[in-house]
Amino acid sequence: MAILPMKHIEIIAMQKDAKKIVELLQRLGTVDVTERDTADVTDDLSLFPTRTSLNQLEKTSQSISHAISLVEEYSTEKKPFLSGFAGREALSLDEFAKRADKIDETMKVVYDIEALDRKIASETTVRTHTQHQLDAILPWEKLDIPMQYTGSQKTSCIVGQFADPYTDASFYEAFCQQYSAMKESEAVLKGKTFSSEELVIPAIYSEIVYTAGDQTCICIMTHKKDYEDVLATLRRMSFIAPSDPTKHPPEVRISRLRNRIKEATETIADSRKKLSDYTEYLDDLYFLSDYIVMRQDKYEMLGQLLFSKKTFILDGFVAAEDLENVEKTLTSKFDLVFESRDPYDDEEVPVKFHNNDFTSAVEDIVESYSAPSRTDIDPNPVMAFFYYFFFGMMLSDAGYGILMMLGTLFVLKKRKPEGNNRKNMLKFLFCGMATTFWGFIYGSFFGDVVGVVSENFFHHRVDLRPIWFDPSKEPMRLLILSFVLGLVHILLGLGAKFYRMWKNGDKVGAFCEVGCWYLVFAGVFIFILPMLTGLLFPGYEFVLGNQLNNIGIGIAIAGAAGLILTGGRESKGIIGKIIGGFASIYGVTGFFSDLLSYSRLMALGLVTGIVGSVANSIGTLYKGDLLIIKLPLFLFVFLFFHSINMAISALGAYVHVNRLQYVEFFTKFYDGGGKMFRPFTGNTKHFKIKEDN
Repeated sequence: MAILPMKHIEIIAMQKDAKKIVELLQRLGTVDVTERDTADVTDDLSLFPTRTSLNQLEKTSQSISHAISLVEEYSTEKKPFLSGFAGREALSLDEFAKRADKIDETMKVVYDIEALDRKIASETTVRTHTQHQLDAILPWEKLDIPMQYTGSQKTSCIVGQFADPYTDASFYEAFCQQYSAMKESEAVLKGKTFSSEELVIPAIYSEIVYTAGDQTCICIMTHKKDYEDVLATLRRMSFIAPSDPTKHPPEVRISRLRNRIKEATETIADSRKKLSDYTEYLDDLYFLSDYIVMRQDKYEMLGQLLFSKKTFILDGFVAAEDLENVEKTLTSKFDLVFESRDPYDDEEVPVKFHNNDFTSAVEDIVESYSAPSRTDIDPNPVMAFFYYFFFGMMLSDAGYGILMMLGTLFVLKKRKPEGNNRKNMLKFLFCGMATTFWGFIYGSFFGDVVGVVSENFFHHRVDLRPIWFDPSKEPMRLLILSFVLGLVHILLGLGAKFYRMWKNGDKVGAFCEVGCWYLVFAGVFIFILPMLTGLLFPGYEFVLGNQLNNIGIGIAIAGAAGLILTGGRESKGIIGKIIGGFASIYGVTGFFSDLLSYSRLMALGLVTGIVGSVANSIGTLYKGDLLIIKLPLFLFVFLFFHSINMAISALGAYVHVNRLQYVEFFTKFYDGGGKMFRPFTGNTKHFKIKEDN
């Protein structure tokens, strides 16, 4: 369980074999190829131009992804539960080649799917536009003459609408008022006297075709001689002429529009039916998508190689344990020069972890922080146990832990995830185990659900007794336990620092910077051990308590003296050494601050159980004897509140356990700043291709 040693490799091969060699390395997935840039270009070596091919492949990939999403959207076939966690299907090289021969046929399917999608989009637009036209013309459906009709030889016809609701009577009344007002205004402008008794209202015939809250559609007939006056009066009433009057009675256009909407709807439905029929091609589409992704990766890699007129150069890093297999596989199939060497001291070497399932599950936590530097040790084995241990201590409910274990085991067994998905499932499986452990230690199983159910449904309370103690009743005990575990965690980090310094040859520094602090903490721990034992395990007292106090004080003083004497060993001059020695003692404030951070183990562990118990209390507020009311009410409250409590508490535990590693633990021994090993491989979603043995 460590960081694997790396070897630098360089391959010089014929240009004609470049694509085949790159494809082989992609299938092997064990080489981290060094990226090239224009600074590596010389008169004899150049980068292979791949941008045009990559742009085309990117467009093709987008088309395929869009086609897949369309077929999946219209497909009636349901995916298995949690199918997103499923691993990829393994293909042999022969199977891959056979399926690759069908990619042209599958691309035709993609084009057909895109054509159907365009037709659906086009017909949807037509249907929407036609519906707007229909909505505009529908109010005129009862009009039995064309909207463009202007009248006969002696009459004029005016068709239009108002923004106000009218009846026949109210319209005529409003018309007369506006006509009178218009004539009065004209008389005033001409300086004449207006007489309402002499006013003659033009003869009009009106028929209201449609009226609603904010619209009145109307048809008006009048004599041609009165047309101008009638039209002017109507305009004073905010009359609006139709923007698109019909040449035929409106019902003719309405019928055409309805038929067009019907045709568009049928075309859309037919196209969607055809899209759903392409479900049988989904597997081929998935393969095509992966095939194009692999080609994209291949061309991106080709763009990183240096080419001469007839050869190319590829260099990178491979784990020492994979070196022999890579060399043997390449040299057995191609004529090439294969050279390997140890990395140079100033060379940036990618880091590859090699751990068991228990440890590798938390590798992404380290990667999220920073990859190890060349002088770092692998922090995963040091971190893994306490990561799960602290997570369980913060979530601390056996019911939640069992649910986490069952869920992750289901995914691992049924969906067989791989890569990061598998690591995450393993991580939360171990976190679930730790949560279950601490839940029984604290006596928390969905809060106090055992006691609540037994008391309210069976009238005899039976409590789940804690194996050790109940945090809600003894919070100080839990706080002391959190500090003790925090101290152990900090000391483990210092131990990792000691090992790292020893491994890198700084043995004196290991004893001075870490060994002395161990003496200080050991002395303090021995001094307070009798008190801690009494707090954590009431009834168990040390007989030699006073003697331990004296021994602890002596050891702590010896450690502090060692820090003072050696803390400034690298400084120049006696004063500098003295100042450096006393400055090293000041570091105890940082350790004290870090130790206080572990109080979050108490806070989160306490809150989870209390909120769960409150949820159970709410679910049993109904004290009646009707089981048909009591049981559904309790189940609803139980499922609702515990789901929320579990989600929030698990998220809080995940965030804070990461913080304890990043801030309080890693800072003791870990620098980071390295680069993770990123092998050139097929970044596919559905299929994985393995080299035949």
